[in-house]
Amino acid sequence: MVRPRREPESRTLSGRRHRGIIDPRTDHAAVSIASATVVGPDLTIADGYATAVFVMGLEGLDWIENRVGYEAYVITHDGQTMWSPGFARYRI
Repeated sequence: MVRPRREPESRTLSGRRHRGIIDPRTDHAAVSIASATVVGPDLTIADGYATAVFVMGLEGLDWIENRVGYEAYVITHDGQTMWSPGFARYRI
């Protein structure tokens, strides 16, 4: 069986269609970093925090430090990697 390809998820804000994560400050797609990963004791909260870090960009690394038990790892568009202080224990 062949399934038809679905279009990527899109969201509508202010009458415009967007794909990906929307920065509520600009009403545009968040593009400051390429990737954000958050680890912590609760997967649902970590997922929400990862979205927040992605929107905040590198500033999100400072923000996550105030979330007890959660750490973040980000990748910039030029391939640089940065992480919050406690994330080092998760690196292999």
